[in-house]
Amino acid sequence: MSLPLRARLIGTLVVVVLVAVAALATVGWAVHAAAVSIGVRPSFSLPLAAGIVTLAATGLVLTAVRYGYRRSLASIDACPLADDTHALEDRIRRLALAAGVETPTVAIADATEPTSFTVHNGTEATVVVTTGALEILSEDELDAVLAHEVAHLRNRDVAVATIVAAIGSLTEGLFARERRLGQWLQFCLTIGSVTLVLVLVAGPVVVLALVLVLVSVLARTVLAITAVCIVLHARTREYAADRAGAELVGDPAALASALETLEERGPPTADARRLHASSTLGIVPHTLEDRDDRPPAESAIARWVPDGESELDRARAVSTLSRLFGRVGHVLQWRPATHPPTAKRIGRLRRMVDDQRPRS
Repeated sequence: MSLPLRARLIGTLVVVVLVAVAALATVGWAVHAAAVSIGVRPSFSLPLAAGIVTLAATGLVLTAVRYGYRRSLASIDACPLADDTHALEDRIRRLALAAGVETPTVAIADATEPTSFTVHNGTEATVVVTTGALEILSEDELDAVLAHEVAHLRNRDVAVATIVAAIGSLTEGLFARERRLGQWLQFCLTIGSVTLVLVLVAGPVVVLALVLVLVSVLARTVLAITAVCIVLHARTREYAADRAGAELVGDPAALASALETLEERGPPTADARRLHASSTLGIVPHTLEDRDDRPPAESAIARWVPDGESELDRARAVSTLSRLFGRVGHVLQWRPATHPPTAKRIGRLRRMVDDQRPRS
């Protein structure tokens, strides 16, 4: 593992542990305040309390590794090899031996999205390949993709990446609940306005609005933490795995070709916006889950815009508000890039090919 990658992985772990410490310290402070309010004064000293919180935070991070490992595999229904027609186990065993790492388990995900990724819980590792990737990759490209995954194990970056992927999946779960709360809030407002009994639904509307704000703030706080962790190590780990994987198979051109094939034959939607574990950990950011590809509903901003002196004035007002709301919506839907641009990765690999050519 290179020094820059090691430093970035340590930095990511420090951020995760500090966040866990802050969360547990907040909970501890709330419990202490509640105890004091009822006349109970805990006798913990500050150094002892700090030590307990730090140990608990470390345990929480280790739990996140285990959870992220199981959750990542369960979320895509990854299955052990039943009919190894592509000799994946033999390929992985050979590459692991060359890399000097323990041979990971191989699993198949029945998905059309062509990709692969590796998860690790500190003691066990699993390389997942989709059926879509097996269908389109040549033999040399498949070897190169598997070498990329084994290189992640040799670089010892998979456990940290698995934690970040678990946090990202938590973010997506919070955003899903935010959307559901928004739908319920809209439903209550619609019922109240249509039936002219808005006063009767005022209580539920206020509660739903408060919960919606709370979930929204929490989701974007977790997203910010995920973004910091991704920025610290994500690009470096992919570049390092590309180089190490190309060296394992001795053919940078094969990995460059594989990345090009996976990118071109992948789904047309912007998968990188989703922080699902499969996209965060994948060799390319294809999300292996159901996506909501429905087009957005037509804007209802016009109903809130006062009538202008003419239809042209009203159109201009609506257009200005639409642009404003569109920018706000774009910010709210932002996700950090989990991978460097594939074109740059291919360019680096092509330069490795040029460097290997004999000079005349």
